[in-house]
Amino acid sequence: MKRLFCILSCLCLLSCQSQSSDTPKDLVPREKMVRILADIHTREAVIETNIAYTDTALMAYNKEQEKILQHYNVTQQQFKETYNYYLNNLPQMDALYEIVVDTLSAREAKAQAEAGRPQEVRPQGDKQGLRVLE
Repeated sequence: MKRLFCILSCLCLLSCQSQSSDTPKDLVPREKMVRILADIHTREAVIETNIAYTDTALMAYNKEQEKILQHYNVTQQQFKETYNYYLNNLPQMDALYEIVVDTLSAREAKAQAEAGRPQEVRPQGDKQGLRVLE
C-alpha cells in the first residue's frame, strides 16, 4: 500500500510536465495495461512483504515483471513506451490508475471474502473508496 501511495504521489508531482500527444506505434491497449499494472503492483507487494534485502527484492521483482509481460504477450519495450506515453499524458494516467486502484480494491475484497474476513467499510463520499493507512 505504501508503494501505491508513492506511485500516486509521484504522478501528482509529475503533473507539471508538458504533455505530449506522440502515441507510440505499439501502444498497449488500456484494458490490458490496467491488468498488467494491477498484476505488477500485486506481485510487488508480495515481494516487498516477503523479501527483506533490497537487491534480492529487485531481482525478484524484475523476474516477476518479465513473467507478467510474457503472460500478456507484451515486450519490455512496448510496456516502457506505453508507460512513458501515459506519464506524458497525465490526465490519461490518472484515469488509468483510477481503474488500477479499483481493480486492486476488488481483488483485495475478493481475497478477504475467500478468507472469511469481513470487508472494510469505506467512508462515505470517498469517490474511489481509498484512504491512506499508516
